[in-house]
Amino acid sequence: MGAMKNAAAEKRSRKLKRKLSNGTGIADWETADAALLLRTVATVAATGGALRLGYTRDGGAYSVGIYGDGDPYTEYIRPSEDLDAFLRDVLESFA
Repeated sequence: MGAMKNAAAEKRSRKLKRKLSNGTGIADWETADAALLLRTVATVAATGGALRLGYTRDGGAYSVGIYGDGDPYTEYIRPSEDLDAFLRDVLESFA
């Protein structure tokens, strides 16, 4: 029964990824400005904060957990949005 569940989940995942790639795109951290990302992480860490970088479960958006700026929270950025502008905003808020 476990194998059947895994096969069904894999099929749903393939369908979802195909749908996302035709419309909204797939989030990929490699598209971020590497120097800006490094500077943002270093600045946040230097102030005692932390960032958690990831993706939404379906891969359709970036997820950024922000710690050290009050209560922890998660921001979601779509691939169609300006990821580097978001990183600059985070950097400025911790500088």
